Amino acid sequence: MANSQEHNQKTQQLRTLIKDIDNAMLTTVDDDGSLHSRPMSIFSDIDADGKLWFFTFADSHKVLEIQRRQQVNVSFSSPDQQRYISISGTAELVRDRNKLQEKWQPELQTWFHQGIDEPNIALLKVNITKADYWESPSSFRPQTISFLELSHR
Repeated sequence: MANSQEHNQKTQQLRTLIKDIDNAMLTTVDDDGSLHSRPMSIFSDIDADGKLWFFTFADSHKVLEIQRRQQVNVSFSSPDQQRYISISGTAELVRDRNKLQEKWQPELQTWFHQGIDEPNIALLKVNITKADYWESPSSFRPQTISFLELSHR
């Protein structure tokens, strides 16, 4: 019970930190071990299980990278609020039609013209293990929210 309550509190804290930030940088590991980052739009909240979701094309290069190495980083910044968040975790491709419908937002039509009927549409699910964040101009040390310890209890 305490484990579930603690998980919910950490998830809510992370939701609050990324609230009102529309874009993130998703970093994956390329074949040669180099890091590769690209902007991703945020159209859904972190779910109750502590997962972050992104829409993507299943044949994109980031998906190939994730299939080889699941480790990812998702970073958020809100310079006006002096808030910076770095999320570590693992990612996986999800092609479940029900999940696509559940997560769909009309704004996604810009990239996926046929909606969830778009060929090759998929979701990237990021399983969050840890989030470091900085929340003030005088904060040089990150504060950490760890989800990993909760999953091993």
